Amino acid sequence: MSLRDTHDSGLWPGNSGNPPDTAKLAEEFRTKVKTRERRWVQNATARQRAPARAGATRYALRMAKKRARHLAIGGAALVAGAFEAAHGLAWQGRLAVWPIAFEIAGMVIELEVLTAVFEHGLARRRSAAWSFALSSVLAIGWGIASSFAAWSAQRSLGVPVFGGMALPSAAITAQVGAFDGVVGLGLWAVAIVIPHAVREANARALEAARLSTAAELARLRSNLQPHFLFNTLSTIAGLISEDPRAARELIGALGELLRDSLEGGSDMQTLDDEIAWLGRYVAIIETRHRGALTFQWDIAPSARKVLIPRLLLQPLLENAVNHGALRRPDGGAVSVRAAVDGAQLTCVVEDNGPGPATVEPRNGARGLELVARRLELEYVGAAAFRLEADGMRTRAIVELPVEAP
Repeated sequence: MSLRDTHDSGLWPGNSGNPPDTAKLAEEFRTKVKTRERRWVQNATARQRAPARAGATRYALRMAKKRARHLAIGGAALVAGAFEAAHGLAWQGRLAVWPIAFEIAGMVIELEVLTAVFEHGLARRRSAAWSFALSSVLAIGWGIASSFAAWSAQRSLGVPVFGGMALPSAAITAQVGAFDGVVGLGLWAVAIVIPHAVREANARALEAARLSTAAELARLRSNLQPHFLFNTLSTIAGLISEDPRAARELIGALGELLRDSLEGGSDMQTLDDEIAWLGRYVAIIETRHRGALTFQWDIAPSARKVLIPRLLLQPLLENAVNHGALRRPDGGAVSVRAAVDGAQLTCVVEDNGPGPATVEPRNGARGLELVARRLELEYVGAAAFRLEADGMRTRAIVELPVEAP
């Protein structure tokens, strides 16, 4: 066919029979180039700022952790001071300021030292048990040393650290110091070690759950594509003997479809891209069931840029065709609708088939099971999937939060 024949037959874009406006095409090309350049600059700027934002976030988290540690140590020291106050009231019937102050100050220093040693051990990949054992020795040693320091202060400087009581012997001073060290160790364990162990256990549990979720999502996606491929190859097999030419065209269309579905990239795509993919999928189905099916699309403009999991709607469309519309002897209809209401995207795939006996997915409905499980894992309770049937029409409804690209 010559260029003139092409022009006369109306094969130019839009079937208008007129050649394209080269000036308009050039302007569109320049607009696309500028848009890509602007996006490239925005992405480059975002990549440059990302390390700074990450560093600021890490610094803020580190400072918040340090403040929480100091508050915990201060609280434990006040508890030790309360113990000392109760001891003074029980033995002397009065509150002695110097023993309480000395106890609180000594406990703060002891707990800070123990915490620093413990964190240093963890940073050096030492086990928590090793770090705790070392801290225990330091706590008892610090208690004995501080007890003798109090004994010396009262004897040499006259400071009533023991509340005006007579100075005990060296052996009793060492015993009291060891007891104080054990008390400090217990307070430190409650204030620092136990919360640390709880945080570590929670972090490990969350990491295990995240890895388990990621593994299951990968398994679901790997199952979804062979599920679709098996059904499409069955369609092609049915055409080989009936219409070889249509079968060849269908194989070409399948190649285009698989290129899109198997390409790498994000696990999310815009609803607009999903609908475009479903349009090519529908072309394959219409080739197999010529004249038996009609499809309607009603996609709100506000919904087209919302992100959804890749190939989420394909099993719903396949189910509506095979178990709904095709069960009508006079031909069936399938409609796909999507709209945004506030912060929620609602997608509906509806057919006019006889409908299922129950709105619960039937046994063996693997495609519907995949959709429900993917929503559960991706959105953790923020999305919903359900079937509705009224005897004349069946609707598969997906509701998920709006997520812009």
